[in-house]
Formats: sequence, structure tokens, C-alpha cells
Amino acid sequence: MHYNLKKVEVGRLDTNCYILKQGDSRAAVVIDPGDDFILIKSVMHDMDVYPALILLTHGHFDHILAVDRLRTEKTLVAIHSLDAHMLKERDLISGILKENPWPFKAPDVVFGEKDRHVTVGEHSFEVIHTPGHTEGSVCYLFDDMLFTGDTLFKGGMGRTDFRGGDINKMMASLRLLYSMPGDYGVYPGHDRETTLSDERLTNVYMRKAVGK
Repeated sequence: MHYNLKKVEVGRLDTNCYILKQGDSRAAVVIDPGDDFILIKSVMHDMDVYPALILLTHGHFDHILAVDRLRTEKTLVAIHSLDAHMLKERDLISGILKENPWPFKAPDVVFGEKDRHVTVGEHSFEVIHTPGHTEGSVCYLFDDMLFTGDTLFKGGMGRTDFRGGDINKMMASLRLLYSMPGDYGVYPGHDRETTLSDERLTNVYMRKAVGK
């Protein structure tokens, strides 16, 4: 399936928000709309799409702030069950915000441990549970595009010192990603894109996780 992918950097922490258009469909996937609703809507207008599905890689504030403004009656919002509570409860790192937008509306779709190959609306993809940054952190795989949130970065990994973080679980998640067969474009929650093959070779955290 051919996808048209746009990246938008949003919010004070320069979070990567991704917009996926599948073929000629106007029903787009939005991954991690972390802030700047107006900018995201402008990009979607240029792409001639609407937000059919919002996928959250985890529940930290810099990945969810624009969710409620972006969702419409046609929008489904999805998050892992272990991070769903973060749409209701202000997390510790959101203390840098002056405003308090919580609680957000409840998600429409909650992924569980048995969910891997899923179809939501027009969109089929894989959900890969990768705890470590938060308990419910996930990666999403669309064809050859792996959206890794704050689990895997170019040359780095997500922090594990926030509430819900766990270095041992992060190492296990990096081993899981390392072991995935083939190669994928890696689209992280912050910073630049990379490839899984490059991270296997050069990412010191991933290599440490697998004992190299």
C-alpha cells in the first residue's frame, strides 16, 4: 500500500507528529498530535485529508495535547491500555505547562497485550508493545515504516527515569526491535528519521541491549 507521509514538529519539546495518507483515501492516520492544532490542521488541509484515526505511541503530554481539538465525530483515538489513564491524569512532566487541559476524552480504541496485527477503520497495521519509557509505550508498523515514539531514537533511546519508566523493560523492548526481521524506516517521536539497520549497527543502547 502506498502512503504519503508528512512530518510536523509540534510543541515546546519539538515532538514529531506524523500524518499518513493511504493511497487516494482522505481518511488519514495522525500519530502523536502533541500540540499546535492549527499547524496540524493546515498540513492536513494541504493533503486534503481528515483525521480518521489518531494513534498515540504513549500518554506523555507532548504527544497528546492536540488530541481533543483534532478529533471529530469521524475520528477514532487509540492508545495502549497501560497508558490510557494518562488521558485522564496529568503526568509529572506536564508540570512545565501553564494550562491544565486534563482530563481528555476517553480513547475509542484501547490496545491490549494480545493485539498485534490490527485493523481500525480503513487502516491495517501492527502494534508492538515496547514498555520502558512508559508502561504502555508502543511502536506502530505500517508496511516499511516503523513509528517508535519515545522508545527508539536515532542513536538513542527514550528516558526511563519518569514515572512508569523501567530500564530493564526498555532493554527488552530494544532487543525486540533489534530482532525484527528485515529493515524499516524508523520515525521517532523526536529528532531525525533513521533506519533499523543503521540502529542495529551504531546505536550503543540497542547494541548493549543485545550484548554487543
